[in-house]
Formats: sequence, structure tokens, C-alpha cells
Amino acid sequence: MDLMQIIVTVTGILLIGATLWFFFGKQASQGAAAKGEPYSCPMHPWITSADPAANCSVCGMKLVRGAVDK
Repeated sequence: MDLMQIIVTVTGILLIGATLWFFFGKQASQGAAAKGEPYSCPMHPWITSADPAANCSVCGMKLVRGAVDK
């Protein structure tokens, strides 16, 4: 294996890891802090806020009250 193949492989692994952390790492940290927050995205229920004027950070939809399935 030459040096360029090693660099491309390591870069690919790092990009996959960063992508997984971006989508799934935030879900766990937001879910723990969201116990008392009533507004959430209908399409992405892990995106929550106490602010009624907030928008979803993933799709941009308006957050609604009571969209979280419990």
C-alpha cells in the first residue's frame, strides 16, 4: 500500500466518523436536556426547544408543541 492510499483511507474513515457524530452524537446530548422542553420538530422529534418561535436545525420547519412521542 502506498502513502496516497493510506492517506485516502484514513481521511475517509475520519469523514465517516465525523458524519456519524454530527447526526447521532447530538441526538443523545439534546435528548438528555430536553426532558421539560415542550416544542419539537414533527419530522425530527429529537430537535427540541423551549422557544415557541424556534425552527428545526435539520429541516427548518417550525417547532410545534407536543410533537414528541412518549
